[in-house]
Order: sequence, then structure tokens, then C-alpha cells
Amino acid sequence: MSVVVCTCLALSVWQWQRAAQKAHLIEKRQSDQSPLEFNALADLQNPSALEGKLFRVRGYFDTSRFWLLDNQILNGAPGYDVVTLFRPVYGESWLVVNLGFIPATHSRAVLPEITLPSELQTVDVEFKIGKWSGFTLAAQPDLNVTQPELLQYLDRAFFVAQTRRPVAPALAYASRPVVSNIQPHYEAVVMGPEKHRAYALQWLLLAVAAVVVPYFAYKRKNDE
Repeated sequence: MSVVVCTCLALSVWQWQRAAQKAHLIEKRQSDQSPLEFNALADLQNPSALEGKLFRVRGYFDTSRFWLLDNQILNGAPGYDVVTLFRPVYGESWLVVNLGFIPATHSRAVLPEITLPSELQTVDVEFKIGKWSGFTLAAQPDLNVTQPELLQYLDRAFFVAQTRRPVAPALAYASRPVVSNIQPHYEAVVMGPEKHRAYALQWLLLAVAAVVVPYFAYKRKNDE
């Protein structure tokens, strides 16, 4: 019983902490409405400070390659997310940028055609810090396939290995369209703090029930 109670209490605390983190992230997003100028040399030294803020980045796309993140859906339509490399001016590290959603063609054998701009670009982005993908059973992508490549998840180590370039640890998501017919759709906060608090309360009640129910059952048995 003690194991169940401790587990429920731990999960309740964890959900409450997640609620606090989400509330802080929402507050930061609301207070920073206008994009901040991105300084590749300074800002990438402290990646955690990037999260929850909107940045304006100037630089150049690697027009020689792009990737398609598979199994994406936007407004009920299936498609892909377009992922590219972007090098900010005055910076040595490349950013992996998710430009957004592009609808699938009539056949999975025919991938969408995309032309990336070669001139200097200004891109508004949000950053995701930490692990780029959640739990997945997908195999590691092949490093030697032809372009464009379908990916089942995003992983920094893959981009470093395939491109042989210094890749920044922060994953960037475009917040406004850069290429026509590619629609940004990233949401930094998918589950709001209210849901996390509700889950925290549920785990707490389960911990209480794990104590109270056996107590009354034992008391009733002794009374009988």
C-alpha cells in the first residue's frame, strides 16, 4: 500500500509542477508579444532563456536539402512538416527550423515540391528546449538516403551526423509563413495548466483513497 500511496503522491507533485511550468510559459508568451532580435553568438550560450519567447532571426537557408516530418495533420488534412537548416548571420551554428505544415499529395509515392529561398531571410521563430521528440518506436533514419527524406521524429544527433555541421541544441519553429503553401502551426502549450492541476488533484485523491479504503475495511473487519 505504501508503494501505491508514494507513487500517487509523486505523480500529483509532478503534475502540479508541470502546471506551474506551463503557467510560467504562458505568462512569458503573453508578455513578449513583439519578436526579440536574435543574437546567435550570445543567445545560444543560454538555450533555456530562449523558451517561451518570440525571436526574429536573420540568415540563410541551406537550399540543398530539406526533410519532411511524416504523419502530420492540420485542420483534418494529412501532410508533412517541412524541416530545414538555417544559418543565422554572425553565427557558426546552424538552426534546425520547422517551417510548418504542407498538405500531402494524392499519393505517398509523390512528395510535395518545395523551393527554399536563397537570399537573406528574416524568420520569426519560437524555440523548443530539451528533447526534440517524445517517446517513439520509430527506427533511426538512414543517413545516406536521397533528398527529400521522410522522418518519423526529429533528433539533433541525426542532423549532426547527416550534415556534418554544428547544429544548435534548440529546435526552432517558424511562427509566421516563410514559404507559400507552408503553414506554421506550432503550439508551445498543448495541455494548459488547468488540466495539469486537475490531474494533480486526481492523483492526490487516489493517494487518499489508497489510505482511507483499507483503513475502513480493516476497522470493519475488527468490529465484526
